[in-house]
Amino acid sequence: MGCEPRARGVRGVKPIAIGPGGLEAVVDRLLARTGASRATVRFARPDGTAELVAEALAPGVPSMSSHAVPGIADAPTYRYLAERHEILVQCDTRSAAVAPPTSLVDHFKVLAQVLAPVVVTGTMVATVSLHQQGTTRDWDGADIDAVADASAEVAKILAGSPA
Repeated sequence: MGCEPRARGVRGVKPIAIGPGGLEAVVDRLLARTGASRATVRFARPDGTAELVAEALAPGVPSMSSHAVPGIADAPTYRYLAERHEILVQCDTRSAAVAPPTSLVDHFKVLAQVLAPVVVTGTMVATVSLHQQGTTRDWDGADIDAVADASAEVAKILAGSPA
């Protein structure tokens, strides 16, 4: 099978190789465009879990790769994305109308975030997250556009189209 990362087992998406310039490049560009703390891509699994498959971090920001978020598919933010297929903007996660997982705020100190569903053939197959750690943030149109662009790029990659 080789050492190339693969998109596998994602509903509605055929397995494809993801090489250089793939998902890691998407989150790297997203972080560079926005100056946020962390950018991620998670695959939505049929069993209700969400697998972290790409992450870009600002200096000093801890990785989420070693911290599983149990029941993430039950989190109000995740359900919002899965049901509405719309970007969710939260300038202060502590007072957001759609509550994020408590571990995001308590453990990772994410105080602002922009979340986008990645939709392929009408199904959310992944999410793109942009986090601001340690401070709230008034996300601007350019930040939101950057997340929307990253979501569209991930959808193209997962659908097997040129990004």
